[in-house]
Amino acid sequence: MSIKKSQTFVQLDVRNWDNTEIVESLYEICETIKSMKMMLEVHQVVDLGKLKNEWRYLIILNISQDLDNLGAQIEHY
Repeated sequence: MSIKKSQTFVQLDVRNWDNTEIVESLYEICETIKSMKMMLEVHQVVDLGKLKNEWRYLIILNISQDLDNLGAQIEHY
């Protein structure tokens, strides 16, 4: 089994904590980045501090992908 591991990051800006659910935000970020046959986990959430009226966070994600099992081939028309 050939596993490819990598790391990526996403910046999350929060203006209003009353309207923000951090767990839902992390789930949406992961679902947006995730592709078929990929394992994604949140490695770390780093508080970058407050700038003007926004709190900034750096979301670091670990990505694992099985290169021997990429899923079904997509047909192009």
